[in-house]
Amino acid sequence: MSKTAEKTETNLRASLLARPVFFPRRFVFEKIIFAEMPAGETSVHGVVIHPENGALYCTCPFRPKPCIHALALNELHRTEGADIFTPVDALPEWAGALLAGLSASRLPGPRQGNPIAEKQQRRFERLERAADGFEDLETWLLDTIRRGVATVVSEDPHCWENIAARMADASMTAISRTLRLLGKIPASDPAWAEKVTAGLAECYLAARAFRKRDVLSENMRYDLQSYIGIALKKEEVLSAGERLNDSWAVVGQFEEPMEEKLAVRRSWLLSGKTGRFALLLDFAFGGGGFLPGFRPGTIQQGTMVFYPSSFPQRVLALDDVKEIPKTVEKLPGFADFDTFAAAYSTALATQPWLSYFPAVFNPATVIRHDKHFYLADRHTKSLPLNVSENDGWRLLALGGGEPISVFGEWDGATLKPSGVVAGGRFVVIGH
Repeated sequence: MSKTAEKTETNLRASLLARPVFFPRRFVFEKIIFAEMPAGETSVHGVVIHPENGALYCTCPFRPKPCIHALALNELHRTEGADIFTPVDALPEWAGALLAGLSASRLPGPRQGNPIAEKQQRRFERLERAADGFEDLETWLLDTIRRGVATVVSEDPHCWENIAARMADASMTAISRTLRLLGKIPASDPAWAEKVTAGLAECYLAARAFRKRDVLSENMRYDLQSYIGIALKKEEVLSAGERLNDSWAVVGQFEEPMEEKLAVRRSWLLSGKTGRFALLLDFAFGGGGFLPGFRPGTIQQGTMVFYPSSFPQRVLALDDVKEIPKTVEKLPGFADFDTFAAAYSTALATQPWLSYFPAVFNPATVIRHDKHFYLADRHTKSLPLNVSENDGWRLLALGGGEPISVFGEWDGATLKPSGVVAGGRFVVIGH
């Protein structure tokens, strides 16, 4: 985008914010115009314009300057005049600092909430250090929604990169990655609005949860840390996590790139005694492969330690976990989709940032309709499958029109199968 086009785009975005409702506290001192824009529940941005020399200032951290907030206030003053600004006898300190060329940070607002217990504060110290990042995130999200999500389609892609960089600087690496990936969704994608809105909604939920962190359960705060990219140390997992010694069926495995030089492998295990799922995560950096182990269809015996969570899934495998000479021959699971839907909604209500929900359907039938593959239950209700053409036909062949057991990941819209038991034999799908 040329500099002229970029400037035009920025001015257009600013005009959408040039409304009195976005600047509820507006003042004039002599000829200096200044106002406050809410930046969340506990802080505001201070904006100053100097009509005589055209200088624009703002306390927000965003670049380039003048920022969209200052441009919006300038446009509001130009279109509405000085009558909507309340006269005052003096400039606030922050406004004077900006006019003098000094830096002025975000204005503090009224503080709310109860103090976090000292022990919990130590445990979640890294989460507390992300406070400025959450402030910037919430401000950016509110600006985006005020303009209208559809306007983001025409924005310079650097807007995503800039906020992603801010999140990385605040050690919120997972949210940074989420925003970068949202920026890579092509505007031509028919589901662009749905995907982007869903991603922004999850980020906003995290910002709101941080505001209310003092009333969240300890496990929910662990979930919030995980969502923004704060990884627990192994020692803390071993200290705080639930342990379960059992036989574990390796029912599925997914490998996929996260970014250019980072890939993840998700291995799903099913407890023989409790029917609980356990998730093992492995990462490969710089194009290297994954370490061998936990082959789908095998049975492992030993102790898993669950990461603290409102809906525990991820585990650490202790050294006593060993493969035993047995293979997966049957899989218990949901008999119908209504039962599955109820279980999924309960899990999502418990842990709202749940990316994947593992599920076994037994019995289930694979069908093909209008060039797409579906899984049907005994009541002929169906779920869409996320499979390649070859894997879809393979599933049909394995069932032969008869019910089979299918394991997969549900992402809220489609089921991605990874393991099937047909005729007492475990078959890997998608590899």
